[in-house]
Amino acid sequence: MSTPEVYLLKGPMPELSKMKLKELKSEAEMWRNIWGWVPPEVKYYIARVGQDIGVTLRNYHRYLGTLIDTHWILESVEVGVVDKTYDSIKDKYYFEKKVMVINDNAILYTEWIKERKEWEQLEAETKAAEEKEEKANHPS
Repeated sequence: MSTPEVYLLKGPMPELSKMKLKELKSEAEMWRNIWGWVPPEVKYYIARVGQDIGVTLRNYHRYLGTLIDTHWILESVEVGVVDKTYDSIKDKYYFEKKVMVINDNAILYTEWIKERKEWEQLEAETKAAEEKEEKANHPS
C-alpha cells in the first residue's frame, strides 16, 4: 500500500476497511496537517460543501441549490530557505535562515526536489556503480 502522500497526489484512495491501524493513523495525521494549513476563509466554504445555498448575483437574480465545489487561486507561497548573504559593513558572509513569502506573479517556475545528495556522495556512488559494472563485464 502506498503512503498517504502518494495517493493524495495520484490517487486512488485505499479502502478504509482494508487499511491497518498504523496506516489509518498516518492518513489521519496527514489530513490534520493539511487542514491546519487551509486558511479560515477557505475552510468556511469547504466545510459547507453539500449544503443547500442561496446565491444572489449582482443583477439580483437568485439561485437556490447545493454547494458542489469551490475554486481558489494561489496568491503566494511561503518557502523556508537558507540564504548566503554578504554584509558589506562587516565585510563578512552570513547564512540566514528565513521564511520568504513569494507572490505567485514573481514565480517563473517551480522545482519539486525529491532527493538531495552532496556532490562527493554522488561521485562515490557513481564510481562504485561503474566499478561494479566493470567487474561484471570483465570477470577476472
